[in-house]
Amino acid sequence: MAEGHCNCASISVSIPELPERSAVCYCSNCRRAGSSVGSFLYIIDKADVNITDPKGNLKSYDDADTKSGHHIIRQFCGNCGCPIASLISEDAPQIFLKAGLFDKISPPSHKSFEHEEPSWLKIAK
Repeated sequence: MAEGHCNCASISVSIPELPERSAVCYCSNCRRAGSSVGSFLYIIDKADVNITDPKGNLKSYDDADTKSGHHIIRQFCGNCGCPIASLISEDAPQIFLKAGLFDKISPPSHKSFEHEEPSWLKIAK
């Protein structure tokens, strides 16, 4: 079992195991929502995710102005502002769980909007 939580720990998330790989999205909406250079995600079947929110702090924002043209439901903690998950729709079978909720972040195997990846991240080895 892998467990994570938001910064104030009022929302916790558990999944059967931490995926070996993550995905990263570099679109401007994900950067703004996560206040970083990109958003590291675990794409998981929604049925395998348990989000516990005893204080009712989980809030949703319908992000309709995306580059993909699809609405994204962005879920976050209304208390500390920590991103929790993104959904394509309420009834979508998968959830895009924010990898930063967990102590370990698996390396990405997929990049979305790679053309928007900051050039300074592409440092030659």
